[in-house]
Amino acid sequence: MKREIEKLAIVRLGAMGDIVHSMAALQFVRRAFPGLKISWFVEEKFAGVLEGNEDVDEIITVDLHSLKREFSFLALARMVSKISGAGDFDLVVDMQGLIKSAIVARLAGANVAGGDFSSAREGVASILYSHRYRIDCTLTAPYRFASLLGQALGVEITMAQLERKSPYLGWSAENIESSVAEALDGARREKIAIFVGASNESKRYPPGRFAELCDMLGERYDIFLLAGSEAEREDGELIEGRGGARLLPPLNLDTLKFVLSSADLVIGGDTGPVHMAWALNRPSIVLFGSTPVEMMMQGERNIAISSGAKIANPCGGFDKSDRSIASIAPEKIAQEAERLLS
Repeated sequence: MKREIEKLAIVRLGAMGDIVHSMAALQFVRRAFPGLKISWFVEEKFAGVLEGNEDVDEIITVDLHSLKREFSFLALARMVSKISGAGDFDLVVDMQGLIKSAIVARLAGANVAGGDFSSAREGVASILYSHRYRIDCTLTAPYRFASLLGQALGVEITMAQLERKSPYLGWSAENIESSVAEALDGARREKIAIFVGASNESKRYPPGRFAELCDMLGERYDIFLLAGSEAEREDGELIEGRGGARLLPPLNLDTLKFVLSSADLVIGGDTGPVHMAWALNRPSIVLFGSTPVEMMMQGERNIAISSGAKIANPCGGFDKSDRSIASIAPEKIAQEAERLLS
């Protein structure tokens, strides 16, 4: 039954890809509750992912990582005070299912919803919820998060709705780096954006294989390489020039969103920036090794290519020592890229 609420808080502290996928349901929540105020608790470093989304009325940042780096009771007290005083919420939904996110949710309000013991990432977190819901962990990620939010609010959010979603990542034009905008404007062919890095080595496609892919595609397309960390940029420098590929400078989040929205195709591993392409309704190819393809929602324009590695527990963690992603042939990626761009 549909709840009668005026103020909703969502707790999804990280990571980038999960935040992106969790946001997909908001436009349908907004349609069901036109006057609803939606607040979102998020780690400070990921706040920019939410900025520009018209369905988020308030972004409330926390910095739990700072407590790990340098703990003090004063800093803890300030953070607790900020969370507990953030608002008088009718419902708080923990979309992350960790003990830390459940504590944040409980501090934010008394009426808390989340996954049940078998559905929460850390089952014990469910003890802190007032309402617990069963969510099939093998469902594709955006639908899994939408199902939790829909059940908590008493409304149905379907796969069909998610497949017909509107793009939902926004950015400020003032923050777009002019040199990057000029580089994209100067492209005379269809543009491919390749994100060369990943949050974990098991999700990282080797730079040598990316270089082969650029050689295959460079004669027909303009290729732009995206990289963030120093290690990722070293990989980008190894690839740059192959097939005419160009490494863009480090990007702020607004410029990253702009680049991805301008690309005709985005290619990369199972990582947040690549999943942004789906959120922006841009074609994408996501490469999977140790993580299950259910981490994305596939469709005609957004496809997964898997190494075929056996996933021991699709509902749990993944094997960070797995390097099977390297076995994906560049020829296969190039073939799918040609098909999508045709």
